[in-house]
Amino acid sequence: MLLDITRLIGRAHRAGPGGIDRIELAYAQHFLLAQNGGRPAYAVIHTMGRLFGVNPRCARLFVQKVAARWLGEEAATGGRRPRGLIALYATLIGGHWMAGWQLRRKLKQHAEPPIYLVVSHHHLSRAHWIDNIRRAFGARAVCFLHDLIPVDYPQYVEASLAKRHGQMLQTIVQHFDAVIVNSRTTAEHFRQFLARSGGGAAIAAHIHVAHPGVRAFPTDSAGAASPAPDSVPYFMIIGTIEPKKNHLLLLNLWTQLVATIATPPRLLVIGARGWENKQAVDLLERSNHPLSLVEEHNHMSDIAIGALLKGARAVLLPSLVEGFGLPLAEALASGVPVICSDIPAFREIGLGAPDFLDPTNISVWRDAVIDYCAADSPRRAAQMRRLPAWRNLSWQAHFNIVEQSLDEISKLALAPL
Repeated sequence: MLLDITRLIGRAHRAGPGGIDRIELAYAQHFLLAQNGGRPAYAVIHTMGRLFGVNPRCARLFVQKVAARWLGEEAATGGRRPRGLIALYATLIGGHWMAGWQLRRKLKQHAEPPIYLVVSHHHLSRAHWIDNIRRAFGARAVCFLHDLIPVDYPQYVEASLAKRHGQMLQTIVQHFDAVIVNSRTTAEHFRQFLARSGGGAAIAAHIHVAHPGVRAFPTDSAGAASPAPDSVPYFMIIGTIEPKKNHLLLLNLWTQLVATIATPPRLLVIGARGWENKQAVDLLERSNHPLSLVEEHNHMSDIAIGALLKGARAVLLPSLVEGFGLPLAEALASGVPVICSDIPAFREIGLGAPDFLDPTNISVWRDAVIDYCAADSPRRAAQMRRLPAWRNLSWQAHFNIVEQSLDEISKLALAPL
């Protein structure tokens, strides 16, 4: 298998991972470190339709260091970020890399054609690049489809992203043999796209739903940010600051709370700034919330987030649309109550554990937040009783499905190139 880690390399400098980053890292750990599937795997990078094989030792060391960095071990042990970044990327330089022809020669020792696996959406809009790779390596191709939001809900993204996402979906239909999706919600949206586009019968037969694995956030507080004082209840929203996450609802709510109740809670906004977020950023930067009641943290390690989660009254997720909802699952896995939107993906992942609210109704969110602030909150207590019954999703279960899909694709006749 040829596992594309191009995007993972490009994102490794960040102090903490986004949702797609977490999934890419899990795939790299599974196939490059653990070799759980017993399937020979080569890490590759992609440049303009050409693949280069990363030195196996360098690739494994790089993945280990990225995992430690995003967990927060570097910060917890006093590591300095510039030096840590230099050491991180230096691991990729040593050893012999393989050019395309060397990689093809290496692959000849294996009986079956290789499978090219792309976990992110990186460069999938370039159909001719994927075609070049398939032809050069005689490879089958499998990708991970995270959502169809830019196509189905273009109002939440840049116009260029919506166009690029549409091109990506066409590339998947034309050049991929199988698709792994993160939820039944995403699978249904993809099938609807195939029906609208009038093609894709072959790919429709190979859509595999595999919920990503979920791990609780670590609770080691060494080197982590200090939680809000115990006397001030606080809530958290975790996720990229972008329109679909609906930060505006919470920021407007907090403006109301500051003006109308004597001791308003705090809101910790955890996540990088994404696209088309001017209104939310204006509220974050220009609102006069006393005592820093709304705090923005753009880059946080898992250890830092875990330390804050321990004291949070709840994680708030008012998203308007999602393909999966990793922060929802991670919060529940960490034993933290969640108040979230009543949307299909959250219903699928959250089952009956969270409190589900209309993401357009600020009044019901106000009522829930005020209730959860109380030390003896009945709604919070009720959710805490539901949490133990929530089924944690495991990476092993995820990769069992992935391995079965790869075995299935390996047995198919190679499609004409």
